[in-house]
Amino acid sequence: MKVCAVICELNPFTLGHEYLFRTARSLTGADYIIALMSGDFVQRGLPAVCDKYTRCEAALKGGADLVMELPTIYATASADYFAYGSVTLLDSLGCVDFLCFGSESGDLKLLKGCMGKSSEAEQGIHILSQGIRAEEAVTNKISQLLKEGVSYAKAYAEVTGNVYASNDMLAMRYIKSLDMRYSHIAPVAVIRKGAGYTDESLSSNSAAAIRKRIFNGEDYAHLMPGYAYKLLKEKEGLTFPLSADDFSRQLYGIIDFLCENEGRLDCRLLDYMDVSKNIEGRIKSLVGDFTGFCDFAARVHSKEYTKSRIYRALTHILLGIRKEHYPEDISEGEAYYGRILGFKKGSEELLGCIKERSVIPIISKAADAGKILDDEAMGIFDIDVHAGEMYDKMCVFKYAKSPVAEYANRLVIV
Repeated sequence: MKVCAVICELNPFTLGHEYLFRTARSLTGADYIIALMSGDFVQRGLPAVCDKYTRCEAALKGGADLVMELPTIYATASADYFAYGSVTLLDSLGCVDFLCFGSESGDLKLLKGCMGKSSEAEQGIHILSQGIRAEEAVTNKISQLLKEGVSYAKAYAEVTGNVYASNDMLAMRYIKSLDMRYSHIAPVAVIRKGAGYTDESLSSNSAAAIRKRIFNGEDYAHLMPGYAYKLLKEKEGLTFPLSADDFSRQLYGIIDFLCENEGRLDCRLLDYMDVSKNIEGRIKSLVGDFTGFCDFAARVHSKEYTKSRIYRALTHILLGIRKEHYPEDISEGEAYYGRILGFKKGSEELLGCIKERSVIPIISKAADAGKILDDEAMGIFDIDVHAGEMYDKMCVFKYAKSPVAEYANRLVIV
């Protein structure tokens, strides 16, 4: 039995995702495809446009045999933590043979050659270095360029002489993570077709462009598979669409409370992941002008940090994700558990293999988590539950739908 994994967000599911699953199976000869998917909040520090169960169903109809949820602490983290957390979870399952990912270059030899470099002065990516201690490196050249308003990708290219697009940058992090874990999982690069996933132009078929069309009230049916479009239309006015600004009141309430009670609580703004001293100061000075999530993020944003960093900081405050939830050294990160969101009928062999070989607990029913997880892992799982229920409650407030507790959600079976 051969198993290939794909790390994804599917926000929303596009024709490109369908192509990636199909090509991954073809290139590797895999009998099964595992999609390790972000939950209701994603790596850019924003809520997904639609709930994770709907996106899970689209993945199963689009080529995946099993969908597992990437814990929220990794799904909303910087690219370094995102990659290492994802790889660690997949490696811990004990049955994954391949990790397939999209790549602008599609040149695995080139990506492998660059991923091992650790110095900005070398011809390679300064990789897996953005952990808790990242603030200690503010004097390096890349950080100086960021302060001057240069994007990270351009700053990296200027310092190293290597130019890589977003997917290649993430691909190198996957490869480096596999290398650091001495994993037997083989990386497989698939050349991306069409626009990059961050391309928001209306002619693009990227997830970002589709989201833009959704929020603009424009047609997007031709940019995604029919079954995925149908699923979204079925959820319209229930759990779709949702945006960051829908969480504005909750975010403001939390920030205002923290600022008003600083010194009387066991938690400060600075304790939340991705909140630096500089970001903390800007949040405090600007909270009086708060009008909405995205507008506030734009006000807090400065040349020193990317917009995604600010979004992640605010989302971590919203979800209660603190620096203490992460290891200071990324290589010490753990896969606390694997949570199954759904599977395709006929995948019993894969499920049996995971049950037999996994070195981490496997959760197929949320209500069983307390019985199989230790206290530390349960604390991480509680964050997933909190994120899922906050997302559902926002759908309740926005669309007056009936609330569904995270513990009551059932597996998606296609």
